[in-house]
Amino acid sequence: MKHLFSIVWMLCVPLMLWSQSDTIRIVHRAQEPSSSDVITEEIPVETPAEEQTIDSVVRVINREIRYYTDTVSLVTFSEDSVQKQRVDTIRPDSADRRGHYIEAHVGLGYGSLGYGFSDPANFGNPNSVNGSFSALLQIQYAYFFHQNWGVGAGLWFTNYTSHAHLGGYYGWDHTMTGWDGLTDTDTEQPYNHRVDVNRWNERQTIHNIGIPISIQFREQKEHWKAGIFASLGIAPSFSVSKKYKVTAGELAHSAYYPQWNLTLDNMHEFGNKDFTQEAAAKGTMSVRPQVAIFADLGALIPLTKQIDLLVGGYFNCALNDANSSTKQEVGWKDNVFTFMNDYRGAYAIREAGSSHPWQVGVKIGVHWHYIKPDKHETVDYFEHFMRPDTTVQLVSRQDTVVDEYMETLVRTSVQRAAEKVEKLNKIYFALDSYKLTHKAKYYLSSIVKVLNDAPEAKIAIDGHASVEGDSIHNEELSYNRAQAVYKYLVSQGLSSERVVVLGHGSRIPNEELEGEALKRDRRVEVKVIRKQSDIE
Repeated sequence: MKHLFSIVWMLCVPLMLWSQSDTIRIVHRAQEPSSSDVITEEIPVETPAEEQTIDSVVRVINREIRYYTDTVSLVTFSEDSVQKQRVDTIRPDSADRRGHYIEAHVGLGYGSLGYGFSDPANFGNPNSVNGSFSALLQIQYAYFFHQNWGVGAGLWFTNYTSHAHLGGYYGWDHTMTGWDGLTDTDTEQPYNHRVDVNRWNERQTIHNIGIPISIQFREQKEHWKAGIFASLGIAPSFSVSKKYKVTAGELAHSAYYPQWNLTLDNMHEFGNKDFTQEAAAKGTMSVRPQVAIFADLGALIPLTKQIDLLVGGYFNCALNDANSSTKQEVGWKDNVFTFMNDYRGAYAIREAGSSHPWQVGVKIGVHWHYIKPDKHETVDYFEHFMRPDTTVQLVSRQDTVVDEYMETLVRTSVQRAAEKVEKLNKIYFALDSYKLTHKAKYYLSSIVKVLNDAPEAKIAIDGHASVEGDSIHNEELSYNRAQAVYKYLVSQGLSSERVVVLGHGSRIPNEELEGEALKRDRRVEVKVIRKQSDIE
């Protein structure tokens, strides 16, 4: 029976030693050995230069001499994992400037109805038009489909004000066709009527509601103290108020008798008249809808994660003629000694030119960026651990000297890290994108844990692209994908000195899953550097 046990034992021990996994702990307990000695020699392995690795590889020869071995305990460990669930909080990327914006602006500047007067020969003084204070209130919605480019539409309310100055004289000759002549009521003598316009000032104001439609540009970086904002667009608009009012104006009536070469001023039917007291001194102008072109340029100053302050300038100008008045002659109309008894403002006289209302000024505003709230997602993950599988108790007694020689190729932590990383090393992307998915970030977090256990290991991040599109663009896209993985690994605590980033464009197709070749070509591969050719 004793011999049978010895035979079974000799057959089982090699099998159990062969089945051991990564870690084997051998404990020797000797009972009063008469002598004991342990000799260890380390001999470097010589390999060709092209096959040399960054890992340290040595051949170890142990020679152990013992006389009494009573007990040998072998404990076999294996790596295992268990699937668990956790709730992750996914926060939106604050550097992503795409999405929805609400923009509110207030502007202050100089504006005008944008017209002038011709100077007829009978004017004693030239007429003129000056602009005045103007204001702008604007609110709009914008959607940025790109980090820098977006489109906007909204509503604005603005005013355009001009001051018209008239001068000169206007008369009517009694000899002109169509009149029986103007006659004095006392002498019944014909005469010419003359009206002198003095110190005439007329304020003209229109208030417009417009619908601005624009293309917008913004450039902002997280480390910038201020960004750049610009917009260009058109704004259909119409007038909700269009008033004129004569604020100063005096008419001097006189009569000239050519037969006597005599001018009469201070008669009861002549003399000076304050036109501001007349009903026609104020009224409504005739203005048609306009289509304006506008532009904005300014600086964006971040106030919070979602709110930017805009400080800049603006300009707008109507492309079409806003004046739809029926033009009329300046002067008195009939023989009742009135000055244009159907006067509708200087905007409506024949000498008034085409009108293109415009504004220029400074504006201040706020831009509010809608950022999605944090998202909570339940994800599956594997927790890895080591466990002892088998404990074998061996009892033997040896009465003779035993010499043992063991040759071992030491597997370094770099090799173990490489084997684990290879299971997680491929990160896939959407078409023409280098944005990391949540699944990809989970894989990268697992890679960081593996690399933290092997501080001497270095990695290469290889970016790839599918063959669609331009090759130059694919070179840049593959490098951007590798950079995205690099930035995330560094943000998780991995030293940047342990990383090499490469972009290969579409030159190296994925050899796996041929049925999804193009989809699987849009990838990044993370590899532990074990020899120089891994990064070439």
